[in-house]
Order: sequence, then C-alpha cells, then structure tokens
Amino acid sequence: MSSYSENIKNRCDLVAETFDLPVLFINPDGKIIYENLKNQSLNPLYENQKDKFFNPLNFDASVEYRFPVIRKSLFTEKYILISVFNNQIFEGTVIVGPTLSFPLSEDRIGGIINDSRAFFYREKVLHYYRSIPIIGSEKLINISVFVYHLFNNHVLSPKSILRENSTLTEEIKSNEKFNLAVSHNLQSNTTHYDRLFEKKILYIIKEGRVEELRELSITKEEEEASILSKASYLRSLKNHIITLITLVSRASIDGGLHEDIAFSLHDSFIQHVEELDRLDEVRRLAREVLYTFAEKVKQVKDARYSKTITTCKDFIYKHVYEEINHSDIADFVGLSPKYLSVLFKKEVGMTVSEYIQLTKIDEAKKLLAYSKTPISEICSLLNYHDQSYFTKVFKKVIGITPKLYRERHHLLEKK
Repeated sequence: MSSYSENIKNRCDLVAETFDLPVLFINPDGKIIYENLKNQSLNPLYENQKDKFFNPLNFDASVEYRFPVIRKSLFTEKYILISVFNNQIFEGTVIVGPTLSFPLSEDRIGGIINDSRAFFYREKVLHYYRSIPIIGSEKLINISVFVYHLFNNHVLSPKSILRENSTLTEEIKSNEKFNLAVSHNLQSNTTHYDRLFEKKILYIIKEGRVEELRELSITKEEEEASILSKASYLRSLKNHIITLITLVSRASIDGGLHEDIAFSLHDSFIQHVEELDRLDEVRRLAREVLYTFAEKVKQVKDARYSKTITTCKDFIYKHVYEEINHSDIADFVGLSPKYLSVLFKKEVGMTVSEYIQLTKIDEAKKLLAYSKTPISEICSLLNYHDQSYFTKVFKKVIGITPKLYRERHHLLEKK
C-alpha cells in the first residue's frame, strides 16, 4: 500500500472513530477502495450488495465537487460526500453515513417497506433503521466541514456549504443525473403545523425573496412530519407537498401575483405530483414549487420599477446587515447621489435613506418573530450602534417597541 493510500485509510478511520459513523472511500471508477463500517449493517433494501446503494443515493463516482455534498437516499438515509484531491487531482470520494435527522416511526418504516415491496425483509429493515445514528442537519453540516478540511486541508463555512447544496439542487432541475434531496415540510409532531416554519416560508414567497430561499436553513425534515398515509411513505410525502402547494399559492397572491397565474400553477403542480412515483422526484418538486412561486412574485414586484431602482433595492436587501448609505448605492449603480435621490423618490415614493431604514426594520421584525436572538444583538447585527435609537426608529415605523412586537408576534412563545 502506497503512503498516500495509507494516509487515506488513516483519515477514514479517524472520521469513523471520531463520529462513530461508517466511512467508505470510492475511486472515480466506483470501486470501493477502503471501508470502515463500524459494524453498521447494510440496508436490506440494497439486497446486501454495497454497490446497490449508489443507485438510491444517485451517486456518480466520477463526479467531483469543491464542497461537501449532503445527499439523501431514496430510502431517507443521509450521507456526506467528500471529493478528495491530491495536488488538484481528483482521487475519489469519501462517503460518510448513513445517518437520520430524526428517528423513524414504525408506521413510517412500514410505508417505506410497502413502497419497496420488501415485505419479507420487514424485521431486518426495522432493525436497520433503528440502528442508524440520529444526527441533526446542522451538526451533519459541521461534521462535513471537519471531514472536508481533514482530506483537502481547506476550511469552508457551514453557511457556504448550505448555499452550495441549495444551488446544486437548482441545477438538478435541468440535469437528471444527480439528486440532492433537500425537502422542507410544513408539519411536525403528529397533528399540528409548525407555525414558525410555515410563517417563515410564506413570508419568503409573499415577498418574492428568491435569494433567501438559497440561504434557508434546513429546519424541517420529512422524518418529523406527521404521517398522512400509513400504507405508503410516498403517499404521505405527496400529501404534504400538496399542502405546501396550496399554502404558497395563496401567499403568492398576497404578494401580488395574479390569481389566474397562481391557480394555474397550483393545479399544474398538483397534477405533476400525482404523476410522480419516486421519492427523489417528489422531494425535488417541493423545492421547485417554492422557487417557482417566489420567482413569479419577484417578477411582479420588479416590474413596478426601472432596472436601476430594482438593482438599488436588491443591493440594499443583500447588504441589510452592513452599514450602507446613499453614496454606496449611487456608486454601485453608477449614478450621482443627487440624480439617484430624484429617481428613487419618484419611483419608490421615499428617499434612499428611508428605504434602507425600512428594510432594516423589516429584517428586525423577522428576527423578533422567528428567532430568540436578543434585541440588543439584533440591534448590533443591523448596525444600529445605539439600542435606544433602534427602539425609537422601530416604534416610529411599526408603532410599537421591539419588545412589545416580539411579545405579540413571536410564535415560539405561543406554544
């Protein structure tokens, strides 16, 4: 064994022992070069053949990525895929997993068994899913940061990994070869909506915040969504997506999208979801629903203003957590501050400074309603150097203090 191969083996073992997770190293031809399975049995649905899991995972060993990929299999397990490079040459892929974000109930596992027609393997499949480590999405991303650095000596931020995986999901729309399943559901526990997540999603759609979808953290997983069909995991997931379609279509109308367009998209997506017979296709459709409605609303909102003003508004939104001023924006769009003032006031109905203030207060409202971030920290994040001034501005715009707004609107406090 070469020194490089020995190095790969040692690093695989380090990951396996540190996180108590199975680790495989696959060369670009798809051959398993090394494995440390940590006594984890193979999913019986793979028919006890290691290479079988490549298909449910939609994994192509010849494809390289410059960031960790978090991928969900057709059977709901999650894996971390790390492309390994040696002097910029792609050597292969480290696969870490399986894991689950949440324990699967017996009814949910039963639905997977029924969908796979694996009735004779029922007990083995139940045992397999109960043996998989439970690791939350945020921690899994942090593990991927560590493993990527270990093999490639390059540190990436969790936020960048989330963004890259989200972008990868969008690319899949036009490339059926790969599948990154990052699905969001609006229900949790057994019978009640997770109103916090629902409100956040519907706000994004209503405002046409396409960029915010790319930054959206994976906060809900289908494993913790309520079961809407005990007989079929696929049917249960479809029912959740239909609920999602209905909710976001209404939010898009509230955001300014014409009812005829919203209802047409609503009907088209529901027809589409009923035609699908694969979990990965249904998950991918959920993401497409969100992006389609958000983009349609954004188009409506952008059409109200000239390209220059739309660019100014986008700049303000993207830099809302920074200290920005009129001159910064004028420089960005290549206009004199004086001319921009006249143009902005004419089209938007307020000054650039007023719009910056309004955007920051709008962002503060979201943080107050959807997080437990202290008001003092929200003030600092939005570059208000004086909390009393922030409170004064907030009250002037909204009519009540930040503290009172949180008490009235914070969903987590109302459970």
